[in-house]
Amino acid sequence: MSDETPHRRRRRRRRRDNGRFAETVPPEAVQDVFSAVDGPVVTTTDVADVLGVSTEAARTKLNGLVERGELRRRETGRTVVYWVADDTRGRPAKERHGGGHDE
Repeated sequence: MSDETPHRRRRRRRRRDNGRFAETVPPEAVQDVFSAVDGPVVTTTDVADVLGVSTEAARTKLNGLVERGELRRRETGRTVVYWVADDTRGRPAKERHGGGHDE
């Protein structure tokens, strides 16, 4: 009777003794969201839904990975999309492999 799809799994969040949520989402978990959603890009909502965090926490994690050079981002209207950074061109990783481009 569950309407959860694979990309809508939620992680259980741990709380510290003071009641605040503990930091439990490593950068690798954010990158794993790319495998859990359909397409070469993710949004903050995708990350929030898959990891069970707030959209603000997802945005913070994603932007941290952008600052580290591991992800790229672009605003498309009111939505920001993120993709895995490429070596020099910044195309999504899925597009690099088998996209018919001569390398």
